[in-house]
Amino acid sequence: MTDFYQKHKQVIHRLLIIGIIILGVYLFFRYIFSYVAPFVVAWILSSLIEPMVRWFHKKLKLSREFSSILSIIIMLIFIGTICTGIIMKIGEQAQEFAKELPSYYANFTQTLENLRWKTESLMFGLPINIQTFLMDHINQVIKHFSNMLAPGVGKGSISFVAALPNALFFTIVTLIATFFMSKDKEKMRAFIERQMPKSWVIKMDIIRRDLLGALLGYIRTQLILMIFTSTICMIGLSILRFEYSLLIGILIGIVDAFPVFGSGTILIPWAVYHGITGNLYEAVGLLIIYGVVVLFRQTFEPKVLGSQIGVYPLFTLMAMYIGIKLFGFLGIIIGPVFVIFLKTLQKIGILPKWK
Repeated sequence: MTDFYQKHKQVIHRLLIIGIIILGVYLFFRYIFSYVAPFVVAWILSSLIEPMVRWFHKKLKLSREFSSILSIIIMLIFIGTICTGIIMKIGEQAQEFAKELPSYYANFTQTLENLRWKTESLMFGLPINIQTFLMDHINQVIKHFSNMLAPGVGKGSISFVAALPNALFFTIVTLIATFFMSKDKEKMRAFIERQMPKSWVIKMDIIRRDLLGALLGYIRTQLILMIFTSTICMIGLSILRFEYSLLIGILIGIVDAFPVFGSGTILIPWAVYHGITGNLYEAVGLLIIYGVVVLFRQTFEPKVLGSQIGVYPLFTLMAMYIGIKLFGFLGIIIGPVFVIFLKTLQKIGILPKWK
């Protein structure tokens, strides 16, 4: 055993390092990240506004504190303007939809009535024992579904209401932390550097720069995919002559960015409804749009993300899949960023490079 260890000592040490890193990252995101998330977000935001802060500080000769405040205000105005524009557009479309809601509701109830009538007509043509069997099971399914849905809706509503104060608190802490990190960025950086050996300063700077680049690359990827997904949906819905194709296309693009939901959350139920109502042309058209979106995303997401963060598309896809399995929704970000982290450790010599 000793001879084997001495012979493969370097390989064993490297495997131990990789194992410790993987375990550390897993434990951090599983048990610690939720407690430090506002400060991680604040660090990202302070890094994003840093060029603006420097410009105000150096070009306009403003103090670092005032430059940070001004930059945060500009960032909030920019984000607020975009969100306000989207909300106003949704509000306009919602008002138009509300006017048409009575007719939509009448059509929906008429569809359910026709479906019930067809079902009853079909069942009454069956033997009596089969009718009894089907009716008993249908009633059980309806009762079970109602019992399952009601608590779920109640819990969902309570969870949503309870999440609002937490979201507000999270936002306030993040903004305050962003201000202090931006204002004292140089002091904090100098303090951290003093606590580390000089040989580690350059390595940590490379890690910071590469990880931030990975996050920005991920954001750019999602924006690119959202634009293409929205465009595909808007073109498809326009061909099918649906109203509100612009708004619905944008909404599907936004929903599709979340792996928990995806474009099928909107398109599949919509297609099923049109299939039930007998509008086969619209139903098939919506399914085709969904198929095109899924094919596009599965084909191009790993490739686009890989090009943005500099990782081979297959590794990116594997990292995203494993990340989702381990961490849920956040895993789609954690997975690729972890691959970047390992690649950065290779760059600075902590891990061996692939031959």
